[in-house]
Amino acid sequence: MEGVKRTFSNRAAFTNARDLLLEGESVEIAVRGQSMLPFFQSGSKILLRPIAKEDFKVGRVVLAESAPGKFVVHRIHRLEGNRVVLLGDGNLVGTETMPREKVYGVVDCGRIHLLLAALWRMMRPLRRYPLAILRRISPK
Repeated sequence: MEGVKRTFSNRAAFTNARDLLLEGESVEIAVRGQSMLPFFQSGSKILLRPIAKEDFKVGRVVLAESAPGKFVVHRIHRLEGNRVVLLGDGNLVGTETMPREKVYGVVDCGRIHLLLAALWRMMRPLRRYPLAILRRISPK
């Protein structure tokens, strides 16, 4: 007998993920949307582990709660004292800023991923062109 497949809203899934991360558990979750193109397409599965103090570095991909019940999986763009500024790889503008305690999990990305992401961040003014193509060919 096959297991039952359940689908949860992003809010419910991320709320549950946050709670598990706060309990010290790692969580696998599928991302939705195009805000992390080209590194994560909609439907990509990521493994989040609880965040540690040493994980607060520019370039890390994290799960954060930007407003009550509003979660994002975005990359750390800047650190401003006790605040974290996030920006999705697929976004040209529109950052989210929150206190460090609202960041719950981190994705362990390999060295190659982090290197390519650093190059992608440097291309920010020019990445609108490859993003336009990727958005047309990627699942929504």
